[in-house]
Amino acid sequence: MSAQRRGFTLLEVLIALAILGFLGLVFVRIFSSTFDATGNISARNELLHEAQIAEQIVAAKVKLAWHVYPPGTTVRINGGATTRNALAARPRWTVGTDPFLALVLPPRTAGAACGATATEGCYRFYAYYAFPRSHYLASIAPTSAQALPSDPRNDGTWVLMEYRTALVGFAPNAACSNTPVPDGGLPGSGRLLVEYVQPGTSAPAYAPFTVLADGSVELRLRMLKRTAERTVRVPPPDDPPLTLKAVPRNDRVGCSGP
Repeated sequence: MSAQRRGFTLLEVLIALAILGFLGLVFVRIFSSTFDATGNISARNELLHEAQIAEQIVAAKVKLAWHVYPPGTTVRINGGATTRNALAARPRWTVGTDPFLALVLPPRTAGAACGATATEGCYRFYAYYAFPRSHYLASIAPTSAQALPSDPRNDGTWVLMEYRTALVGFAPNAACSNTPVPDGGLPGSGRLLVEYVQPGTSAPAYAPFTVLADGSVELRLRMLKRTAERTVRVPPPDDPPLTLKAVPRNDRVGCSGP
């Protein structure tokens, strides 16, 4: 006669459930960690890509520059709220003090006409600058093509802007001693290059633009974006900023002076 089949005791069932619960918890944690790591990598790559594109755009203009305004030069751009120095609550920017870079590029077409309706032969003024994202949102109409969505977590981050206009009526003299220092009157407005720039005044502090003695420019960027799940920094705080150096190739071409 076969022995009677014995069932599981309550203790054995509880132990089995505990083991299954533990294994399930381990699986969930592994899955969650993998998901978070993937999200962090994706967010970092996106910020890195945007920063590199912005630096390449600025570097390309620096390489074309006929003149790079030296540290200490103060410029006022009359382009409305999108060109105002919101960091210092004033309309003027100072190279070397503010996150501001100003350039003069040669005409697109040498010898062409330069006028209000024909600017191919005009020297061109470019400026790059940064201010808080919240100021940008307040300066742009919600229906504008350049409008950004509200993102209160990142109101304190910076946006990097580009301003450009034709210098109608300007032609350098032989010594190039008459390089214009704009003080208002330049038409146009700022154009967004990239958002989620870490403020240069927050730790670790850095300067987005540095004009060196030889006229070359060092571009530095740190990116910062906060979401409900994470805070993404590119590069990490202990690493140096993303840095790119650009040297003007047309610096004062045609000038007889030093």
